[in-house]
Amino acid sequence: MARKGKKRPIQVWGCDLEDGTRVNAGEDDIVSVIVHGDHTVTVTDTNHVEKILEGARWVGYVPRQN
Repeated sequence: MARKGKKRPIQVWGCDLEDGTRVNAGEDDIVSVIVHGDHTVTVTDTNHVEKILEGARWVGYVPRQN
């Protein structure tokens, strides 16, 4: 049975974007990548600054398994 309601954000290793590019944790000073249910992407850099990537929408992601 599918869960109903708002989808929660998920911290991932990386994600593929609609434009064909990829965002990965550990590259370009990116420490963390979070995908949201509305297909937006939030990244945190090495200075602990969290920002939403403007115009970026994810189409697939690599999940973290801790």
